[in-house]
Amino acid sequence: MVEVLKSLEDLEVLMGDDGGAAIIDFWSPSCGPCLAMAPHFEAVAEELKDEAIRFVKINTATQPALAQPFNIHSVPTMLFVHNGEILDVRVGALPGAALAKKAQWLLKKSRGESFLSRLFRS
Repeated sequence: MVEVLKSLEDLEVLMGDDGGAAIIDFWSPSCGPCLAMAPHFEAVAEELKDEAIRFVKINTATQPALAQPFNIHSVPTMLFVHNGEILDVRVGALPGAALAKKAQWLLKKSRGESFLSRLFRS
């Protein structure tokens, strides 16, 4: 499920110490690449609906105050966050497969899975 953030309070919860894993898509309805990527974003969110990851959209045209703290200058821009820490930023549209791969990467990070932890798992 894709969530639409419209308040600073919701953003503060999302970016809090217990905010969990989330992909935040900053977009605008006048942005062609944003509109082209939207179905892929929704498909990956649906695919991972049972996982501990949130898919969040922020419309920069109607909610510029929510984009301002992150210095968003281009859309689409996606933030990959865990418990308030920005782990990666991607500017530009991502194809569905690339987005799914980044979502899996974020899930592994949020679970504390690293190369070494996978290597020495018993």
